[in-house]
Amino acid sequence: MTGRLGAWAVPRQALLLSVVATVVLIAAIVVAYLAGGTQGALAIGMGILASLRPALSLRPLHSFALAVPTAMAGGVAVALRGQPLVAAFFVVLCCLLVAPAGMLQDGLLAMVPTVVAVLVLVPGEFQPGRTAIWMLFGGALVVALATRLPRTASVPGIEERRAWRHAAVMAVAVGVVVYFVGSLDLPHGYWVALTLTAVLRPFDDQTMQRSRERVLGTIAGALLALAATLVLPLWALLVLLVVTTVLSTGYALTKDYTRQVLFMTPAVVLLGSAGHPFQIASERALATFAGALLAAAIALGLATFENRRTAAAS
Repeated sequence: MTGRLGAWAVPRQALLLSVVATVVLIAAIVVAYLAGGTQGALAIGMGILASLRPALSLRPLHSFALAVPTAMAGGVAVALRGQPLVAAFFVVLCCLLVAPAGMLQDGLLAMVPTVVAVLVLVPGEFQPGRTAIWMLFGGALVVALATRLPRTASVPGIEERRAWRHAAVMAVAVGVVVYFVGSLDLPHGYWVALTLTAVLRPFDDQTMQRSRERVLGTIAGALLALAATLVLPLWALLVLLVVTTVLSTGYALTKDYTRQVLFMTPAVVLLGSAGHPFQIASERALATFAGALLAAAIALGLATFENRRTAAAS
């Protein structure tokens, strides 16, 4: 039992760095909320999430260069609210753009579809310009903090066929969800798209077992966030957000991608619910569960396809 728990331990230095970074980021979100309301808090949170991976693995100038178009994409997403078909097309485009980035480094821009899907559908009053500015500020803050953190090893890129297959499947699935949620104005329907983009991952050159662990980890993280929002008060949700962010950053610094994703997923879901932390709604529960099930079904289908392809080749 001790050995199993030891495998989850984060080295003291990495944990200390993670705590400092998380305190700074959470403080920035609080300041954004005080200055810009829900719009500011959500936008800066989305900017932080989208820029975290590039900031930890790329040079500062390169990671900031990626934060700029990401912030612009957030502004466009807000401008397309209320236009379901055009919004769905834009989300599809953002999903497809993940493929070439993934060929350079697995997961480099994986959070961009999540950010865009949330900003297109989440309820509230948002302005494109202010959203983009807050997102850019969040990205710049992450880049600045990352200069004080150890560089993480660059994750190998995905082969071209798998990268485009994953991007195409995600684009179709998320695009359809965004269109129907926007058209039918489903309560908390954006959680389907949020959970789907957070859970669905491509199968890279690692073993199928590792890929299954990633999928299970992200589903577990999404369900943890769901359970927390149903039973915990606001102050406890904030504590959970801080703890999961600390652990996600710590595992990122120790190059444990599976556990990084496990604890990053609750942060994504909790930030994506900004403005509605107290609403205990069955629609939101069903939407999150539907997104997780849909992602799991897609992942299982891709795994079955890959196994049959490998068997046929041998």
